[in-house]
Amino acid sequence: MKTIISIISILLAVEAFSQQDAGFSMYFFNPVYINPGYAGSREAISGTMVHRSQWAGMNDAPTTQSVTVHSAIPNSKMGLGFQLYNDNIGPMRNTGLNLTYAYHLPLGKNSKLSFGVTGMLSNIKVEWDRIHVQDENDLAFTQNRTTNWVPDAAAGIYFYQKRFYAGFSANHLMESKFGLSTNPGSDYAKFYRQFYLTSGIAIPINANFDVRPSVLMKIVNATPAVFDVNATAIYLKKYYLGLGYRYADRIKIPGSDNMLVGIFQYEFARYFRVGYSYDFYLNRNKAYNSGTHEIMVGWDFNPVKTRMSNPRFF
Repeated sequence: MKTIISIISILLAVEAFSQQDAGFSMYFFNPVYINPGYAGSREAISGTMVHRSQWAGMNDAPTTQSVTVHSAIPNSKMGLGFQLYNDNIGPMRNTGLNLTYAYHLPLGKNSKLSFGVTGMLSNIKVEWDRIHVQDENDLAFTQNRTTNWVPDAAAGIYFYQKRFYAGFSANHLMESKFGLSTNPGSDYAKFYRQFYLTSGIAIPINANFDVRPSVLMKIVNATPAVFDVNATAIYLKKYYLGLGYRYADRIKIPGSDNMLVGIFQYEFARYFRVGYSYDFYLNRNKAYNSGTHEIMVGWDFNPVKTRMSNPRFF
């Protein structure tokens, strides 16, 4: 049982930003997924829907769907948000709900610092009958739960201006165990604590063009640190064309992060946006799949008219 759970845990950990938390190439279009301090910072009822298909062309490849909505509370310094997500990889599925609270403090005239916390509830499910074994009566496969609810938590700090942001956050603070094994001594699989450092800036080139470089670093205990560097050209505050490079330090596991990412987004009237990204692998993974596709739809409903709300670069 220890071996089986370890294999599943490794499968969950090697892809993109660690498959325990599905990584999105367009993370900067939905920062509340990484940092709860972002909730309410757009000063609108803001939502994002994302579908991600990894390792296209491979059987049982990971797929992820996410719906996130967050909003500032009128006449207050608070923000609220929630996320529904579904993450599949092979016989394992992680479906859950996150609830987020954030508090925003003004720092001077044009800057704010926010603090956010998230309560997480995940349903972990393993379809043991999809795992082919020689002995169908093997107790490692016949005496385990197929599903379990797992609570956890996250917290983050987020500093932002109209053209700059920086954040630090920690996910899975409780490092909760999956609880699928009926033998307490064999319950090895768990969520691992993850730390994110993010930053970005929008640099004006002229009246029509802006350039927005951004960076993300993710650190998980006992795995290589992941670095994501991206630069996006913005035309007329409507057309976004970006190129990114993702790299895992000390790559040791075949299939871990080492890829180029192409990104496109278009904004309709600055309140509705669609995006697409494609990940092209630079490591041995490219011989076995045709890349990773990600589609995003976002919106801002009835935004509050303030000097920080229009346009929004982050």
